[in-house]
Amino acid sequence: MPNPTHPTAGGTPRARAPRSIHADEIVGSIQRLSTESQKVAQAFATQHGLGHIDLEALLHVMRAERDGEPITAGGLGELLGVTSGAATGVIDRLEKVGHVQRSRDEADRRRVLVRYSDQARAVAGAFFGPLGVLSDRVMAEFDEAELATVSRFLEGMAGAMAERARQVGRPA
Repeated sequence: MPNPTHPTAGGTPRARAPRSIHADEIVGSIQRLSTESQKVAQAFATQHGLGHIDLEALLHVMRAERDGEPITAGGLGELLGVTSGAATGVIDRLEKVGHVQRSRDEADRRRVLVRYSDQARAVAGAFFGPLGVLSDRVMAEFDEAELATVSRFLEGMAGAMAERARQVGRPA
């Protein structure tokens, strides 16, 4: 039976709504996944001379392109929660090492788009390719309906985390 209390940050238990018997396992698994993901990301950043914010910026650029909407320099700054000058510095560093390219928006020449470079794609593919193989192996253990449920759950959890980031003053 699930524990009806949950420790607060100070360690004092507080009442919570009844949850699935698996809730604590799920939370623990998410925490472990987050920790292990951070280790892999940090290894990539260290091997490629990237700081934490550089890596975060690169992930935003990559996500934006995957979603079919290249990100602007200003939009990247907003997502990072930094000034336009700081965003320019991040983009300068990433451009210098070949991870991103700047281009003018054809529809509005005033806008600067930040794009993931082919070099970055190759570097990321070489580093993260083995992780893709491992991920495929894990996903092969689930049928399509289960994967759809997992995907929906993870999207919901990502949304909850983004909401909490906004609440504590960090753009999601």
